[in-house]
Amino acid sequence: MNRKEEEIKKKLLELETSVLKESPGQLASDSKSTTLTTGGSQTPATSVKSDLCYFTGLGLIGVGILMMFQHVTIGSGFLGMLGFGGGGFGLLLIPLMLGIGWMFYDSKSRAGWMITAGSCALIFFAILSSLRMNFANIPLLTLIMMLLPFAIGGALLLKGMGGPKGVEDALKKEIKQIKKEKDS
Repeated sequence: MNRKEEEIKKKLLELETSVLKESPGQLASDSKSTTLTTGGSQTPATSVKSDLCYFTGLGLIGVGILMMFQHVTIGSGFLGMLGFGGGGFGLLLIPLMLGIGWMFYDSKSRAGWMITAGSCALIFFAILSSLRMNFANIPLLTLIMMLLPFAIGGALLLKGMGGPKGVEDALKKEIKQIKKEKDS
């Protein structure tokens, strides 16, 4: 019977060493016994990263933006409809037509492309600057209900990123990577 016990101990020892080779640092063998114990004083991280919380938070922030946009009205104003005020951008069509003509004459001309692109950008910004946005009159409870998804979504987004500690760790990793790229 002594021989069987020796074989069992030998097989147990082989099993322990093979397990230790597969996962180094995670498991440690107690030299006095054949039981496996967790090694070190490693405690699990308290921050929980959850994709569900992250994407739910993003979705709620999107819902909040949608609800806010539903209550904003945009118009050109009374003076803009009559042709007065800062809404006139008809003169910007002259350089646009010159740029387009120049591009048709010589499609490789950078000046024609620059004039056309600049004119398009100026027309776009002139249209945006002539718009007037108004937030509709709503009850306070409705405003709170519109802002609530922002608060809940922000909290879930922060939780999904691992809480304040997770955000801090992510920022540290990003800064290290930027420094590493900058040094190389």
